[in-house]
Amino acid sequence: MRLALRAALGGVLLTMVLVACSVVPSPVRTADPAPAAESTPVAAAGARSPATTTTTAAPVREGTKAPAGPLPTVRVAPYVDLTTPPLPDLGALAAASGQNDVVLAFVLAGASCTPTWGGTTPITDPAVQRSVAALKARGGTTTVSSGGAVGTYLETRCPDARSLATAYGKALDAVGTDHLDVDVETDTGRAVSVARIADALALLQSERGARITLTVQVEDAATGMTATAEDLVRAVSDRGVAVRVNLMVMNFAASGSWSRAMLDAAAASTRTLEGMWPGSDPADVAARVGVTLMLGRNDTDATTTLADARALVEGARAAGYGYVGAWSLARDNGGCPGTATEADDCSGIDQSRWAFTRTLQGFR
Repeated sequence: MRLALRAALGGVLLTMVLVACSVVPSPVRTADPAPAAESTPVAAAGARSPATTTTTAAPVREGTKAPAGPLPTVRVAPYVDLTTPPLPDLGALAAASGQNDVVLAFVLAGASCTPTWGGTTPITDPAVQRSVAALKARGGTTTVSSGGAVGTYLETRCPDARSLATAYGKALDAVGTDHLDVDVETDTGRAVSVARIADALALLQSERGARITLTVQVEDAATGMTATAEDLVRAVSDRGVAVRVNLMVMNFAASGSWSRAMLDAAAASTRTLEGMWPGSDPADVAARVGVTLMLGRNDTDATTTLADARALVEGARAAGYGYVGAWSLARDNGGCPGTATEADDCSGIDQSRWAFTRTLQGFR
């Protein structure tokens, strides 16, 4: 997904990782190298890497059931970009769209291992907190998303699992939520430690009962998740962390029906998860899967139409998936029909305002 800071994911769904489901625009970003001893570096977005191994000792869980633990319960939640002025009024957006559950994008590193919104705005910024409070007053919920397509990741700046877990916790506490979305999309040519992320998430879940989503990129319709996405899901599972795997079904090469390609990519990814967790009921595996689209004009040649969105919602329901999302709420309007490139504040297609959001709401 696109981080609107890219002028500096969403110049995502999902935007909407390193693991399962690689996707979205992948502009080169600068980030600090991670300590070399922790794990094999994650390959750049969309690349197939050799088998990734970690040196952190952990019980191997492959061949068993998906880990038990607290799982996300939200069914529909588009991303909202907090980094592009003006700051969105979440209460007003909820009132206009009927969408009370959102994913707040993106938490990045400020000085050292300090969590911030977009790398610049303090995580406890009063204006952000007032906006979140207005949403909660309507009964809304928030998920905090760390990562995105550009910027300096906490996952590279924080030197170890404990400091990364602490940074995640500060971001959750700032808006009063227990749901973290880790959306690591590229490694910018530097090392992003799978082991460090997995160990940090294990601490976060065991100590706080945090609900965790891994938002990951897709290779193509036949393959599903990228190899690096698989590495992350496997490492987190090996540590006994229960997660939802949110597939960014956007910005991958496909031919023919775009909705069919998105659903095929999700199905291929689900089969991979079934292989990781062969002791699990297939219905339980499917319930841990989410799909996030980029509404309207994608960053590549693909365009998600309203018909595509309807087909995705119907297919996700039929498959028993647990979640649908989109990049992003601010783009859900017909303000720039026919645009040749993806824009932050409009879908690029002819549509009525909130048409995608209301289509996704049919998944509830």
